[in-house]
Amino acid sequence: MRVSKFGWVGAAILMGTCGAAGAFAQDPAQPPAGGARRAGGQGRGGAGGFGQGGFGQGRAGGQMSLVTVPVDILAKELKLTDDQKTALKAAQSKYQTDLRASFQPPADGAQVDRQARQAKMQEITQTATKEIDGILKDDQKTGATALVKNLQLLQSLRIPFQTYSDLKITDEQKTKLTALAADVQKDRTAKMQEMQAARQAGDNEKAQQIMQSMFGNGQPDEKTLTVLTADQKEVITKYVKANPPRQGGRPGAFGPGAGAAPQP
Repeated sequence: MRVSKFGWVGAAILMGTCGAAGAFAQDPAQPPAGGARRAGGQGRGGAGGFGQGGFGQGRAGGQMSLVTVPVDILAKELKLTDDQKTALKAAQSKYQTDLRASFQPPADGAQVDRQARQAKMQEITQTATKEIDGILKDDQKTGATALVKNLQLLQSLRIPFQTYSDLKITDEQKTKLTALAADVQKDRTAKMQEMQAARQAGDNEKAQQIMQSMFGNGQPDEKTLTVLTADQKEVITKYVKANPPRQGGRPGAFGPGAGAAPQP
């Protein structure tokens, strides 16, 4: 049974892309595309393990949704058929192409109408939502909603979401991580307000320092590490060494499958 016009999948995508998320799924402190660059810095991330930085600052440039989750993760967690994988790849590709096109500046050089752009983004998202909703089976739609929330949870704690399947996080760990994510969100909200105040005062250096403190140079929240096992930490370390954050890219953009939709 569908819970809305677009079903379970629609709820997951719109919740992620349009920002209407609840509990640990939402992170108001996500930096804009370009990350720290807007705060006077370079938005650069380094590779390395737990002591070296490089675990991604928050999300991979945007709120997680099914239209940005790599198909290989969807395939493994939702047990997609080959036909479904092909269809989802096409749907995601079209979504990304259409969204990027909506960010092209007016040909006549006129000022960008941000309200119109936002409306176009929502239209593109709704179109992708309908298409994906038609690709997945009912049981997969239910699983997809839970999957997106779990991936959002990892991102809120600066854990590369691409490691989700290999981490095999237990229900007990999810409960603890969800509580930690709520605390992290409160802290980031307060720091975001401080950063905005610094920007308004023209103190870009202070804004940059606050940004770095918010996202810990890409390292997972320290308390998060106490919840993970040694094997799980090793999974994350190996992934980041193999897929270091892109230099000069969005915070949290780890190599393959790290791309996210542009933001207004």
